[in-house]
Amino acid sequence: MSETTVSLTLENVPARLHRLLVEQAREHKRSLNQEAILCLERTFAGAEGKATSLLTPPAPVSAGAFLKPWESRADMLDGFLDRDAS
Repeated sequence: MSETTVSLTLENVPARLHRLLVEQAREHKRSLNQEAILCLERTFAGAEGKATSLLTPPAPVSAGAFLKPWESRADMLDGFLDRDAS
């Protein structure tokens, strides 16, 4: 089940806070929105006792997990020739 998202508008943000958030977002190569969400997630992650989406890096994936083992050269060639094979 996916998490529902909502929009949030902040008003009267102090210029200094906005500048710091923009600088931090630029430093981390994130959008201002992504940086603000990350800051909020970091604030509340401890309260919930778990990390959230931006805090948890994806699990490593082995390239071998995507490769189909071939029993023979004929199987290999069939895989290349059959465009509909999965």
